[in-house]
Amino acid sequence: MIGVFALIALLCLGPVASAETPLPEGWVDNLIGFVLMQKNIEREGSFEPYLGQLLLVRHTLQDNDLHDTYIAINRFMEMLERREGGIRPELAETIWDYCYQVTPPAFYDEKRHKRRWDKTVNWEKFFWEE
Repeated sequence: MIGVFALIALLCLGPVASAETPLPEGWVDNLIGFVLMQKNIEREGSFEPYLGQLLLVRHTLQDNDLHDTYIAINRFMEMLERREGGIRPELAETIWDYCYQVTPPAFYDEKRHKRRWDKTVNWEKFFWEE
């Protein structure tokens, strides 16, 4: 009976990174490079808070501290959602989308992504209209 509850708990928690979980290499550097590219193009807002947070993500990942990496990358995404540094909403969305693409799923706060999709997708139209 305990085994059934443990299995249900694991399924509900979603993917969890561990020291044995193979992670794609270079995703943090790709994300930093993308933010730097946007910084060079954009004239509005401050990118320093974002770059500082991504350096923290890189540091926690290099230390193999996967729990703190999870916290740090989700803090980065919260910063984007709040448009910290005064960056334009469209730019924040572009960076958020890229972050979502390159970040390993083990580091996502899945509830954040579900809330975002629920706000942006008309599910009835998505599933029923052809």
